[in-house]
Parts: sequence; structure tokens; C-alpha cells
Amino acid sequence: MSPSNSPSSSDRDAGLPGDLLGFDGLGPEENELAPTEADLEEGGSYDDGRRARFGAGIVWVLGRLAWLGLAAALSLGSAGIVAATGQSSASQGRPELTYGADQTLSDRLDAGVRDLAKLNDNVVVLGQMARNVLADLSQVNQTALGSDYKDGDKALLQIDTGAAALSSRLQCTPWPSTRDTELARTYSQDMIDRWHAVCAALDSVAPLAAGWASMENGAAVTMEVADDINAHDQSVKGALQSARSGLYPDALRQLATASASVDDAQRIATELSAVGDVSTLTDWLARTRSLDQALGLLWQSMIDSNGQVTIQVTAALRAVSDAEALLPDNNSVLQIVLYELAGDLTSDGLSIETSKGQLATALADLTGGMVVGQ
Repeated sequence: MSPSNSPSSSDRDAGLPGDLLGFDGLGPEENELAPTEADLEEGGSYDDGRRARFGAGIVWVLGRLAWLGLAAALSLGSAGIVAATGQSSASQGRPELTYGADQTLSDRLDAGVRDLAKLNDNVVVLGQMARNVLADLSQVNQTALGSDYKDGDKALLQIDTGAAALSSRLQCTPWPSTRDTELARTYSQDMIDRWHAVCAALDSVAPLAAGWASMENGAAVTMEVADDINAHDQSVKGALQSARSGLYPDALRQLATASASVDDAQRIATELSAVGDVSTLTDWLARTRSLDQALGLLWQSMIDSNGQVTIQVTAALRAVSDAEALLPDNNSVLQIVLYELAGDLTSDGLSIETSKGQLATALADLTGGMVVGQ
């Protein structure tokens, strides 16, 4: 038999293109090629040739699918590598790296928030005592003021002691700018931010000591002036009773005691005038001193005239009448004076209220508005 130009079986096995593998013989019957000599040699049949070509085609298709699958896997793997290398080198998105430390710190901060709530209870008490001081001062209630001071001092001591202990336990101070970077190696940013918030809330109580001390001092000075005024009025009242009985020397001695009280109040007014407006007190003290001097002149004139109404006595009586007309006939001026003196005390009270509000707001933020257990 002469050589044929048809591809041999070895050529088909070598992976020739699909048209040489007989893929065109896999279509409808009318398009099938006639069997070649190779198909029929050694007793082969027409059907045997078709099966051989069909099997070779299947192998080729499966090979191509395998290469496509491998390429897709490599592509997905490369995309994963790129995505992984694109993430930050920090622990962001890697909570497992800080979970244990975060849990430990969270427990510490939870305990700190509970201690802040206890501090807040004492801050509320201090704020109430500040309001009580202003109210009792307006009533010139020395006994009630003493109780206010005692309760306020107790609350402030608990605030200062608790704040110092909590600050030390949480290492709130000092907090250098480099500390956040160091903490980020161990804790998540959320926990660091919460740590900051607890320490900031603790800072809000710092002004309370100065505000309360200023209020106590101001209230004490105001009460000293009120006491001087009251002592003066009592001495003058006794002097008038002695004068009505004709006991002018006794009246003059009591009047001297009253003048000493005015002198003390004037000393305080002079000191306060360097830092605030005490014009009402200064004016009232000057008019009171004028009345005292007029009374002293009248009673001395009565002593000199042996109780007779002389020109000097008449002139002294007119001076007393003029001095009395310049003073109120009730204690309303005392209320004005106390209000004037309490101006700084009101500022101190507002400072305490501001700190109280800041701490309450911070606690609400830290607890989501929930009541913190004691």
C-alpha cells in the first residue's frame, strides 16, 4: 500500500491542533469524513476510528480546562497577596493581637468609671453646700453656715483623696505626647481613647478645691462684715437706751464700742475694694459713722450743759436728724451689702457647678447614659 498523507496515530497523540485530530468528524453524520486507511488497517472498522478521534478530543478539552483552572487559582491567590500586603502594618483590623491586653485594660477602666461615679456623688454634695452657703449668707445664719462648711469640707476631702488614688492607679499623669504611640503597640485605639476619656473626666474635679476654698474665705469675710454691722447696731441700741435715761457717759462708752465695729468693717471694705466693687458698703459705713459722731456730739453737749437745752444742744440735735435721714429705716441696706460682697462667691459657686456638670457629662459618655454601679 502506498504511503498516505493522513496523519498517523503517533501524530495525533503528539497533541496536534483540533482540526487534525478529527474534530470535524464529530459533527452531524452528513459532515463526517470517510474513514482513512489508518482507520481501517489491521482489521479496524469505521466505528473504531470514530471512537479514537472522540477520545483524543476529550483529552485535549480536559487539558485545556485544567490549565484554565490553575490560572484562575493563581490569579485569585495573587489578588489575595496584594490585598494582604495593602493592609496597615499596625494592629488595625487585627483585634486578636490586642484582645487580651484590651480585656485587662477594660476591666481597669470599668473600675475607674465606678470610682468616678463615687466622686460624682461627693461633687453633687459639694455643689449643694455651695448653694446653701449663698442662701444662709443672705439670711446671716452663722449656725447654718458652720454646718455648710463642715459638710463641704468633708465632701471635698473625699473628692481629693479619691481623685489622687484613681489618677495614680490609672497613671493619668503625666501623659506625654509619645505615650499614645507606645500604648498602640499593646492596646487598640478604642481602648486608648477610652483611657483618655476617663483621665479627662478625672481632670474636671481639679478646680473644685480652689473654688470651695475661695467660697469659704469669701463667706467668712462677708460674715465678719455682717457681724461688725450687727455688733455696731447692738451697741448703738444700748447707747440710746442709756441716753434716754440721762446716762450720757454710759451712752458715750457704748457708742465708742459701736465705732470700733465700724472701724473693723471699714478695714475689710478697704481690703476688698482692691479686688472688687464695695461702694455700697463703703458709703453705708461713712453715713453710719456720721450718725455716730452726731450722737456723740449731742450726748457730750448734754453733759456739758448739765442736761439743759442750749444752742449747742439744739445744733447737735439738728445734726443727728440730718444724719438719720441719710440712712434707711430698715435693714434692707444690709441685704444689698451682703449681695455686693457675695459677688465673688457667686462666681465660685458657678465654678463648682461647671466642674460638676463636666463630670456628669463625662460619666454619661463613658457609660452610655447608664447608671454606674457603686
